[in-house]
Amino acid sequence: MKKLFKILTVLCCGLSSRVYGGEYRSFTDSNITYGIFQAKPENVRLHWRDSEGKDYQSLTNLKHALEKNFQVKMLMNAGIYSKNNVPAGLWVENGKELNALNTKRGTGNFHVQPNGVFALVGAQPYILTTKAYQQKRLKPTFAIQSGPMLLIEGEINRQFKPTLESYHKRNAVCLDKQHRLFFIMTTKGEPNLYTFSQGLLKVGCYNALYLDGTISDWYIPNRFNSFHWRHFVGMISVAE
Repeated sequence: MKKLFKILTVLCCGLSSRVYGGEYRSFTDSNITYGIFQAKPENVRLHWRDSEGKDYQSLTNLKHALEKNFQVKMLMNAGIYSKNNVPAGLWVENGKELNALNTKRGTGNFHVQPNGVFALVGAQPYILTTKAYQQKRLKPTFAIQSGPMLLIEGEINRQFKPTLESYHKRNAVCLDKQHRLFFIMTTKGEPNLYTFSQGLLKVGCYNALYLDGTISDWYIPNRFNSFHWRHFVGMISVAE
């Protein structure tokens, strides 16, 4: 009986496994599989350009650079960028603002309201709407603005409709009610934003911010190991 229960658990949701200190699991709902990586906030950093001012451009380039000094647990593309290879909104690295908060109106997912900010103040993570971020006046160590917000205090963004015909691979960052930090990627199936948000609720997310879709990708040692030369601008690392 115990063996049967274990098999059913694997088929339904996947089993948690530690990946060099991080924790990975998967969850399947409505033919969409979500890869879920729980990270320690103190191990999370953002990367756009190296010390010489050159864009890292790909997960593989970033991996090679980090491995000189760190043990890489996870790498992921970090949000939407503009045509001139600049993050679409706020970008803060090591306490320095490299790109300003974007409060302009426009088209595309980034501008679906409300959009929001993922910020780290030391080891304290935040996911806030852009308006709430402005009001809070944080001084983040790292921060990225993206959009739209998927979940706001356990509620799906009211802009989303179940019938929205926009189906893509997607990734997001979220916090649960205990402020635990998760990075999430759809690994099978292509949801619309409403279905994606529903899945994040079932995973346990309370506040969630959309990062990107279609081109989204990640690297996790011994789990997602292929070379990654796809062009990105900003990227996230979890590394010790």
